[in-house]
Amino acid sequence: GGEGSVSREEWAILGQLWKEFEQSIREFVHFLMFTFGDLSEAWAALDDDGSQELSEEEFLMAVETIGYFGPAKVVYALLDSSDDGNISVEEFGVLEKYKPSNLAESK
Repeated sequence: GGEGSVSREEWAILGQLWKEFEQSIREFVHFLMFTFGDLSEAWAALDDDGSQELSEEEFLMAVETIGYFGPAKVVYALLDSSDDGNISVEEFGVLEKYKPSNLAESK
């Protein structure tokens, strides 16, 4: 702590946090697949103005509207990989790799 290096214990904590973040993404994708059937339909519902991007405020309002009550801010932060304050349709597409395997294979 504080000397510019990361101990094994600190690294293990970071690993556990990352696993929890990924679990949040998986649960979000599962919710979207259950609700909409596929991610392109989910995007269309979330991006109701057709702008091809979602601000944080727009995303949080949209997921609440569709009934998602999970850690939406965490999901948003992970999806905004460019850190520009918006989720693009391309950034949203990353969710494809988190689809449950039984759903991914059936599509």
